[in-house]
Amino acid sequence: MEKGYKNLVFFFGFIALITFIGFYKKYFSLAPDFTGLKNIHHFHAIILCLWLGLLIIQPILIVNNKLAQHRALGRFSYFLVPIAFVSMILAYHNQFHRFIEEGQTESFVLAFVFAPATDAIPFVILYLLAILNKHETPKHMRYMIATGIVVGGPGLGRIFMTWAGMDIFMAIQIQFLIQLFVFIGLIIYDRVQKKNFNINPYTIAFIIWLIPNVLIMFFPNTAIWQNFAKWLVQL
Repeated sequence: MEKGYKNLVFFFGFIALITFIGFYKKYFSLAPDFTGLKNIHHFHAIILCLWLGLLIIQPILIVNNKLAQHRALGRFSYFLVPIAFVSMILAYHNQFHRFIEEGQTESFVLAFVFAPATDAIPFVILYLLAILNKHETPKHMRYMIATGIVVGGPGLGRIFMTWAGMDIFMAIQIQFLIQLFVFIGLIIYDRVQKKNFNINPYTIAFIIWLIPNVLIMFFPNTAIWQNFAKWLVQL
């Protein structure tokens, strides 16, 4: 592992902490009864906790030269990630129906259908890139770091909503800016360290994450998306 990434476990641990704090008031603090929550909330929480736990454990195994265990957990992720993606989609599906029950406008709920493109889809793409580059450790590691940045986004946004009292739109904007600066910071760090890549994995990850997160600012309200989303929902 590169010298600058020896303490990578603390980076992933910080993401896990952000997620815990972000979801504390609306989920963890409701234990053990979890009044008002559904099975999908528990399913989603368990799967995402497993993924964050995996991100924390893997660099520890690498630093301690436990490569066999690292590879075994890597193979376990082949099953965990598809389940994590399904849990994200189901969580969005549940929120979609909540908006309908709350009486939100049709255009609003159809615009919301775009939401999984901002994190669930980039998460899977970045994970696949990490697996495709599993024999090139520098690239593999950077794509896995990028999955952590994406997965940590919702928890970060909820910190601003539930602890700072911001409305959802302001919270998402601040979340976006922080993730943006983290990606840019990592790209700059690699340039300073003179890492030699044809195309830096952080740059690729940044583009994959950035495109849908910019599109969501205007595209979901266009006629093209509204018509597509209506067709998709009717399926």
